[in-house]
Amino acid sequence: MTDQIQVHTEVTARGLPANLWRPKLEAAPTPRLLPIVAGRPVTVIAPHPDDESLGAGGLLHRLTTAGCTPTVVIVTDGAAGYPGAGPMQRRDLVRTRRRETWAAIRQLCQKGAQPIFLDIPDGEATAHEDELTDRFTDLLPADGLVLAPWPDDPHPDHQVVGRAARIASARAGRELWQYPIWMRHSIQPDDPRVDDATLTVVCLSAAERQAKRRAILAHKSQIHSPFSGYGPVLPDHVLELFADGLEPFFVPRIP
Repeated sequence: MTDQIQVHTEVTARGLPANLWRPKLEAAPTPRLLPIVAGRPVTVIAPHPDDESLGAGGLLHRLTTAGCTPTVVIVTDGAAGYPGAGPMQRRDLVRTRRRETWAAIRQLCQKGAQPIFLDIPDGEATAHEDELTDRFTDLLPADGLVLAPWPDDPHPDHQVVGRAARIASARAGRELWQYPIWMRHSIQPDDPRVDDATLTVVCLSAAERQAKRRAILAHKSQIHSPFSGYGPVLPDHVLELFADGLEPFFVPRIP
C-alpha cells in the first residue's frame, strides 16, 4: 500500500521576505496626530472583503476608538479567490465572506459599523471604473477622511478602486490616505512607484495590533481554504507581511 500525499495548488505564491521593507517603513515619517478629530467620519473603501482589515485595520480601530464614525465600503463580491471553485461554490463563498466582513468590522469598531457591499464581480473592477468613481462620490459623507487602496498596488482591482477613490475624493474635497496590500509581497522598496515624499507609516499600539489580528483572522475562508486541493489565499507567509505593527499609507499631494 502506498501512502497518498494530497498536493495543494498554491493560490498565493511566496513573495519578498517579510522583513525586507522594515528598514524603509521604520524610517518613514509617522503622523503625530490623528488625521481627523474625534466625531468626524472615516470611510474605508476595500476592493475585496479582508482588504479593510489587512490595509487599514489598525488605523480604523484607532479612529473609531477616538470617536470617529466609520463606514466600510466593500467593492467586489470576493467570489474569485479560488480559481477552481464552481458556480455554486462561488455563491457560497460570497455569503461566507459577507459574514466574515461583519465579524471583522466588529473587531475593529467598538460601536460597530454597517458595511456597504457594492457587489462588483471579483476580478472585474476594470470594467466598472467610471461607475465606481460616481458611486464613491455619492457615498462619501460631507467631511472626514477616506482610506482607500494604493493605485500602484499590483492587483488590478486595487488599481481601479484606488484611482476611482482618488478622483471621487478630489471631487468631494475629502482627505485621502491610500494603503498598499501587495506592495510588501511583490514590489522592491526602491521601486520608482514608491513615492517616499507621500509615504507615512502608522505605528500601531499593542491593542491596535491585537484588534487588527483578530479582524484578519475573522476572514477564515481566506486563511483556511474551503476547497480541497487548494491552499489558502492568505497563507502564513502573507499574513506575516501585516503582523509587524507598521501600517503604511500614501497621502497624495493636493494639487
